[in-house]
Amino acid sequence: MHLVPNTLGVACIADEVRTVASCEALAASLVDADARGVPVTIVGGGSNLVLRSRLPGLVLLLRIRGVHVERLERRRWRVTVGAGETWHAVVRATLRRGISGLENLILIPGAVGAAPVQNIGAYGRELADVVDSVTVFDRRRELFETLSPEQCGFGYRDSLFKRRPERIIVRVSIILGDRGTMTDYPDVRAELERMGVAASPSTVAEAVVRVRRRKLPDPDRVGNVGSFFKNPLLSVRQYDELRGRLDIAGHPLGHTVKVPAARLIDAAGWKGVRRDAVQVWPQQPLVLVNHGGATGTQVLDLAARIRDDVLARYGIALDLEPTVLGVD
Repeated sequence: MHLVPNTLGVACIADEVRTVASCEALAASLVDADARGVPVTIVGGGSNLVLRSRLPGLVLLLRIRGVHVERLERRRWRVTVGAGETWHAVVRATLRRGISGLENLILIPGAVGAAPVQNIGAYGRELADVVDSVTVFDRRRELFETLSPEQCGFGYRDSLFKRRPERIIVRVSIILGDRGTMTDYPDVRAELERMGVAASPSTVAEAVVRVRRRKLPDPDRVGNVGSFFKNPLLSVRQYDELRGRLDIAGHPLGHTVKVPAARLIDAAGWKGVRRDAVQVWPQQPLVLVNHGGATGTQVLDLAARIRDDVLARYGIALDLEPTVLGVD
C-alpha cells in the first residue's frame, strides 16, 4: 500500500502509486492498466482533491515537465507548459520575463494540468481567458489530441474535463501579453494603495500575493485545498429575494448574478467553527483546514453541515469546488 500525496493532508492509501514523467509513459501506463482492468486515478499536485481513506487500483502522479515560450508579436507570446509543472512557478517565470496576463492567478496551488479542469480563476481573471489549446490523451481512443478553447467547454469552475475524465491533460498552451492589467477587485486596488505603487503586472502580482497570504492558509503549514465551495450563480429574481434577507454583494455574469459563498457561510455563523481537527478558517470561511489527523470523511462531514445550514437559511445550495475521490 502507498500513501497518496494531497495538500489537505489526509491519509489515503492506494494499491500502487507510479510517477509518469512523459507523455509516452502516461499512455503506456494507462493502456496497460486498462488491459488488466485496473482502475486508474490521475493526481497532479493533489491540491484540489478531498481523498477518502482508500483509492483502489493504480494512482499515476503526473510529472510531465517543460515550459516553451514563443514570441508571436512585439507584446504577445504563446507559452506551452507540461501538465506536471507547478502553476505558481509558471506564473512567476512569465512575470520575470516581462510577460503579463497571469498576475491575478499567482499563488494558486497545484499543477498546470489541473488548471483547465477547474478553470481556475481569481481576482477577475480565469484560465479560460488566456487558453490557446489543451493537449490530452484520450483513453478510449488511445491517442493524443489538441483541443481548442471552444472544445474545452469552459464555464465557471467547470470544463469538459470534469465531465470527460477519460481525457487526460498533458500540455496547456496559453496566449499572454495582449490583455490589460486587471485591477477591478477592491482587495487588489486597496492593496496597491497600501503599497503606494501604480498598477503593473508585477505590482498587481505582489498585491494579490499579499491579499492571499493574509486571507488563506499556507497548505505547507495547514492542510487545505483552497476554496471549498463555489460562489453560487443565482437568477436575478433569486438575488433580489436574497438581498431582502441579507446584505450581500452580487456580480452580474451573463443572465445570472454571482454571489460570494463566503458571505453566506459567515452570515450563517460558521466562520472559525471547529469540529475535531477540521476547522472553517477564521480569515476566510470558504476554506476548510485540517489541523492534523483529520480524515477526508470528517472534512466532508463538516462541509455537509455547512451546506445543509446555508440551504435551510437562504434556500441556496452550495456546490463543492474540490473533487472527491476514493472509498472508506
